[in-house]
Amino acid sequence: MWTCEAFALAFLDKQLFVLKSQQPQLDVYDAISSKPRGTVMIPTNARCCTDMIACSFHHCLYVVNAKCSIVRLEMPSKHMEWKVEDLYSNAVISLTSSHHVLVMCVGGGSHKLKLFSTYGMLLKTTELHPDLVNVTCAVELKPGQYVVTHGRRCDALHRVCVVSSDGKILQTFGGFRGSHPDLLDSPSGVVVDKDGFVYVDDEKNDRLVVLTQDLNYLHCMPGVFTKFSGTRRVNMDKERGHIYVTPWVHYVTHFPDMKHRHKTTVTIFKI
Repeated sequence: MWTCEAFALAFLDKQLFVLKSQQPQLDVYDAISSKPRGTVMIPTNARCCTDMIACSFHHCLYVVNAKCSIVRLEMPSKHMEWKVEDLYSNAVISLTSSHHVLVMCVGGGSHKLKLFSTYGMLLKTTELHPDLVNVTCAVELKPGQYVVTHGRRCDALHRVCVVSSDGKILQTFGGFRGSHPDLLDSPSGVVVDKDGFVYVDDEKNDRLVVLTQDLNYLHCMPGVFTKFSGTRRVNMDKERGHIYVTPWVHYVTHFPDMKHRHKTTVTIFKI
């Protein structure tokens, strides 16, 4: 077991990069042994950063900062930064199979998905259907299709949706808020494994729901988030088949230990 200060995780070249509780700093660990390997400062004028993803193809990290920009940090020292219009400070970003950056944006009363090249060129903007209220996460399902979660608190609909690159809703799972296996309550994080299975953090129901690529229900894992309170995020290491659940708080523990209940934990699921 090891403990670290963290806010988001990313894996690159057998190294684990840990974003330090919204600070412009990364702690680097060996992904296998968990031994520390150093610290990387994020070259940005923002005082804090809020999300991060890694791209092994381009050998770089993308970090969202509080000034609504994305920093591209290429190992070991090159970097660039680009501004994203309508990007809010706690937005979640993801990577597509074409090694592009998918960004969820909110502006003008609507949600948009913006696709950027590795060097910040805007490739496509997808405006989502008005029914998709309070979108919480968006990831690529397959080229030209995205999985989107939406619905918080008293919203009419709490769903997972597959949308096309032109914003058309293709499939849905969920509906009115509820705890039945076919319903969701405040779905938040979502990840897709290398075989196309969809894993949804059904936040208020305290379970991880597993769906097919067509959003048909397979099974759920109840009670897996009992050590978490408040908002959390879900990441996946597709090559190892691991899901990492990280709380949006300052201190996390790698591998949970019942003797340290005063600490929140990063939980790992083997799929």
